[in-house]
Amino acid sequence: MNSATASLPLMLKQLRLSAVTEQWEAIADKALHDQWRPEQYLSELCHIELASRTDKRQMRYIKESLLPSGKHLGGFDFTAIEGLNKARMYELADNHDWVRKGANLLLFGASGVGKTHLASSLGYSLIEAGTRVKFYSASALVQQLQEAKQSLKLQDALNKLDKYPALIIDDIGYVKKTEQETNVLFELIAHRYERHSLIITSNQSFEDWDELFTDTTMTVAAIDRLVHHAHIIQLTGESYRRKTAMKEGK
Repeated sequence: MNSATASLPLMLKQLRLSAVTEQWEAIADKALHDQWRPEQYLSELCHIELASRTDKRQMRYIKESLLPSGKHLGGFDFTAIEGLNKARMYELADNHDWVRKGANLLLFGASGVGKTHLASSLGYSLIEAGTRVKFYSASALVQQLQEAKQSLKLQDALNKLDKYPALIIDDIGYVKKTEQETNVLFELIAHRYERHSLIITSNQSFEDWDELFTDTTMTVAAIDRLVHHAHIIQLTGESYRRKTAMKEGK
């Protein structure tokens, strides 16, 4: 390194170009060897920096999402479950217009049919596209919102969730039927209506949602908001988990 470039690492560090800081010398040697034009060398450094930032952002988004690990669409056995259109699931995973429009995705089915796997796989596909996602069990989210309401900070809690264009609520059917839990769940649904997406899994179909909400009027209002702009998928068949375990046991 000559005197003209002696301060370059410090300047790159101040500019927070970490990938360029690590690789500019090696790429410079390659540029000299291959006789690159200056703009080609600069372009290569920019590509390296942008790729590094994308990777770091995705890792940060994955960490904050709390998504179950390993739940990707490629690892789902579509032959094990009835009522599931593989092409439709890949379309939802690849085309995210529905999230940009604040539409919802509702996955219904008995325990073990793969609802959580599918919801999580969509979460991973959104993160890969640069969209922030948060995964919650329904009971944990409702408890968190209840605590915020008791502290008179429910609106703040709802606003903080707005930074996630897609919010995954897993096993909504296991929420206890109390007035406090019902109210915060409805307020969440109403708050995100036509603004941000909800991906919900439930082992209870809509006709059984009176067991979730203490008031029929509130039940109807919640369902109306969820289905107004929504993709609804009903999964049927035997337990996906049980079938997978049986295959692995062979």
